[in-house]
Amino acid sequence: MPNWVITEHSNPQDKVVGYQNVLQAMRTFVRTGGALAWDMINVYRAPIVPNAPVTTLHFANNNFQVDQINGNVINYNYPANMPTFYASTFPDAFPVAPTAVDQSQKTQLLFLFVEAARSQVIQDKFEAAFKSSGQVPLTDLAVLAKCYDHTCQTVGINTAHPQRPLTCADYRRYAATLPERTPDRVTIERICP
Repeated sequence: MPNWVITEHSNPQDKVVGYQNVLQAMRTFVRTGGALAWDMINVYRAPIVPNAPVTTLHFANNNFQVDQINGNVINYNYPANMPTFYASTFPDAFPVAPTAVDQSQKTQLLFLFVEAARSQVIQDKFEAAFKSSGQVPLTDLAVLAKCYDHTCQTVGINTAHPQRPLTCADYRRYAATLPERTPDRVTIERICP
């Protein structure tokens, strides 16, 4: 059960280390495979004690699939207009259990955890934002999420139980299979020069 404690005293390095630990725990759980199993990501706003405010994501050991956030069932989809993640407002701008998330919050949490666990490129963007209290516009990164399965097939990674996250080299290899000047190829080549 990956736990990430972020308090008012957490500095940028604390946030980055906590984030890396959560993603590593997620990757280990999914990589191990086996029968379908579930785990929880817990983001606490105070030390872990009974009734501490927490945002939770319920995820499977099969391709990091999330089915619930804060105990509420979600549809795993993304909006046409992707939001921007602001590191300076995390986790305070997100509801705690049992309150449901809205579409923007859901999208940001899925990118922050699921898509970043799948992609070193996406993880690096979030880490940079935490280090500088910056932001991560999710519009371009949506292409990497959309191309995840095809990129895994291109580079021979098992999507259900990946042994490692995708890298820029992986995305470039996939992009090379697309016709020149197609929007996905152009975006991938810009993100992963």
